[in-house]
Amino acid sequence: MAEAGPGAGAGRGRFAGALLWQGDDAEVAAFLGTHPECRWLHTVAVGVAPEVLRRAAATGLEVTNGAGTHGSAVAEHVLAVLLAHVKGLPRTLAAQRERKWQVPSASELRGRRVGVLGLGDIGGRTVRLLEAFGARVTGCRRGTGDPAGSGAAERVPRAVYGRDRIGDFLDGLDVLVVAVPLTAETRGLIGAAELALLRPGALLVNVGRGPVVDESALLAALRTGRLGGAALDVFDSEPLPASSPLWSEPDVLITPHSADATAETDQRCLDLLLDNVARFRDGQPLRNVVDPSRGY
Repeated sequence: MAEAGPGAGAGRGRFAGALLWQGDDAEVAAFLGTHPECRWLHTVAVGVAPEVLRRAAATGLEVTNGAGTHGSAVAEHVLAVLLAHVKGLPRTLAAQRERKWQVPSASELRGRRVGVLGLGDIGGRTVRLLEAFGARVTGCRRGTGDPAGSGAAERVPRAVYGRDRIGDFLDGLDVLVVAVPLTAETRGLIGAAELALLRPGALLVNVGRGPVVDESALLAALRTGRLGGAALDVFDSEPLPASSPLWSEPDVLITPHSADATAETDQRCLDLLLDNVARFRDGQPLRNVVDPSRGY
């Protein structure tokens, strides 16, 4: 968490402090509670915690997020982990370490039914890459209108469900990609009942936030074979505790919340921040202002 201010942005008050947030939600909310002069909060993430939004509403500051900066890197990560699973690469690498000539059980993405939950920058770019591999992609998002953002409609799959039809969306999927931010509405959105709708042996990829998927239900689905595997970049508790049983699940690929950890992502985040700093200084509208009712 880094603080910048006080500033003197035109029209933003005499002491227009700003805060760059990249830390603990409770810590940021506490900071805002003791610094009512802060007029702008920026986070490199997309979703904003309810306690931070409540504090922001009480103090009247604007909150901006990092939407649009992570999609390219995360979409490539989704393809990488999916291909690793369907081509049996984890088992091939394990055999290599043991110097075994072992042909893995492999399949193809082409023709697979893949559902992308969340069609923002990350989900939209993931759709485009999946379709290039011949997957049959459907999407699910909060509303049924065109997503916000320039060119976003070009990244929407042919079949799109509103979240009120999530059961129809999930029914019979071979792969579920979770790419929604954590909000009050998405917490626990994918539980045992939802996982039971997927095709037996389906794969799950979570690049959204850990609490969107019920971790206990996920573990049970893996152990019963309802899920054939999972690629997880986000978790309920981070870093993932060494005691977590997910570490030892044979068909789980774990990455340390690093799907967007590229130099290119860092540059996009910096470009967005610097543009907003200039806008803040000049009293111009900020980019990526968070809608408190959505949480992103």
